[in-house]
Amino acid sequence: MPPRTKAQRRRAQRDRRRAARKPVQAHVRWRDVPNSVRDWSELTRAQRAAAAAKIVAVAATLILSVVSALIGVALHGELVVRPAEPVSSVNGEPIPASRYADFLALRRFELSRELADVPTSANPRDPSHPQAQLSTLTISAVTELTNAELLRTQASVLGVSVDDAAIDAVLNEFVRGPAEVADDFDFNDALSDIRERTQLDTETIRSFIADRALADAVADHLAARLDPAPAQIRASQIVVFTEEDADTVVAQLDAYQPFELVAEQQSTDSASAADGGNLGWLPRGLMPDAWDEAAFALRTGGRSQPISTSQGWHVILVHEQSESRQLDPETAERRRQVTYDNWLQTLRTTAEVEFLLTPEIIDWATRR
Repeated sequence: MPPRTKAQRRRAQRDRRRAARKPVQAHVRWRDVPNSVRDWSELTRAQRAAAAAKIVAVAATLILSVVSALIGVALHGELVVRPAEPVSSVNGEPIPASRYADFLALRRFELSRELADVPTSANPRDPSHPQAQLSTLTISAVTELTNAELLRTQASVLGVSVDDAAIDAVLNEFVRGPAEVADDFDFNDALSDIRERTQLDTETIRSFIADRALADAVADHLAARLDPAPAQIRASQIVVFTEEDADTVVAQLDAYQPFELVAEQQSTDSASAADGGNLGWLPRGLMPDAWDEAAFALRTGGRSQPISTSQGWHVILVHEQSESRQLDPETAERRRQVTYDNWLQTLRTTAEVEFLLTPEIIDWATRR
């Protein structure tokens, strides 16, 4: 019924104005979205708005799904695929990247701890210097893990094994570290600190320590086979980089310049040069094969012609000889280590070792 009174007409006009200002709500079903896109020009403004909202929702859902899938793939690769990738293979037995990453964490901690106690006068380029070892750790770690795998497989052939007590002894030494410890040193607190700093659990740390204990046991077993009082020579040497430098050294010695003085001035072997080239008493096996062959062929007081080895050019002087002489503790330890290293090298030459480390694995392992 049309409004009759003036007041009714005003209210009707007001209601029409309000209705005109109110946006029109239109409903578009999900299944009609494709048709809406196709017939876009035929839709009202309200229908377009409703269809656009549906399209945005669909696009957002698709984008979220794709992003979630990509994140899932990345996490799967980071947490499942990458840790299982091999860094090397020993006789068909792979060493996984997870083991490599754990070893890096432990050795990085150990070398950093040693670095804090190294004298500032030490040469950081010396291969035994912790800083030099840290700089090559990502590569050398694979060699050490490969050696450990060879060790575990071959120790049983020698009849060598280690028990929990031996592992505990080496673990205790590792936890205490190279520096002097306080009287109130607490093993469990120190081990807890190592776990926190390396993000490794006790079982993982202990597994690496077990490899060290086994290596010590094998080295002792091999050293026990050696003659405790072998033939030895007391010798000195001068080491230079080139054959021309060696000829110059020989010319100086032929001109009756003292061997000790020439060694101090010319030798690149810093360890012996400061002592006039003196090497002390040496059995066979501690020096390169060519060095041993030349030195042990000399008589007392004899001097060699320049000898080439991987370390450079050597001029050797033999002071004394002995057919049987007890090894001093330092030389005995050096021979023990050299014997073990040579045994490992022989194993490597006869084993099927494949190097599989990649830059991607290194990046992943160092980010852990």
